[in-house]
Amino acid sequence: MVILNVFKPRIDPCIFLHRDAEDWTRLLGEDFIDELIRRFSHVVRDVDELVEYVFEYPEAFHIGLRGLRVGGPYKEQWLLYIESGYVDPGWRARWPYVPSDGELDVRVQVSPCYLLTVLNGKERAYIWRNRAPTIFKWISAVPRRRPLDVFREAFPAWIRELAWSRGYSWVAWSRWRDRRNKHLAEWLYWLDSGRMAHIDMAVGRFRDVYEMAARTIKSGAEVLYELS
Repeated sequence: MVILNVFKPRIDPCIFLHRDAEDWTRLLGEDFIDELIRRFSHVVRDVDELVEYVFEYPEAFHIGLRGLRVGGPYKEQWLLYIESGYVDPGWRARWPYVPSDGELDVRVQVSPCYLLTVLNGKERAYIWRNRAPTIFKWISAVPRRRPLDVFREAFPAWIRELAWSRGYSWVAWSRWRDRRNKHLAEWLYWLDSGRMAHIDMAVGRFRDVYEMAARTIKSGAEVLYELS
């Protein structure tokens, strides 16, 4: 009788768009990492190469996860991703509040995490078009290869410079019409660091997050991570 391992990751599947191999090991566990390397041994030899492979082909990565048994607090999110190639488009990072009366004519209400979603139907593609139409002023289609590089080139310099000067929290609490720009702040953080803001928050990398968020006062750290 073969007993299959049940892995219990300490983070959601967005970890696959988080370019830090040490965080992968810390949050997924060595057994999970070993299993991933085994499954992708035809293209990678270690966790560093695994991370880079995912960054090159994020949408295709989930094919190699079929059959994985996952438990723990993020079980439902993992099963949805493994079984159907879907990741929720909602924002994850709970940005520290800063007063912001800014309004940005940029509609991006899809998390970078949604890049992991397999666009195998019109409904999934429609989410991109409906919730992030501004993106398609900069690119013709969602990139299937090296999206981080593509979006770093595509996002206008003024938006990224605004985040550098005002801070990511300022962007997050600014508005597009009646909505906050929390998704957009996640994008800008990801474009600059290659890491997901909510994962940096989850592992206690507050110095990076806060200094990149206009040196926001460090309070309420225990509630900075919000499940999608």
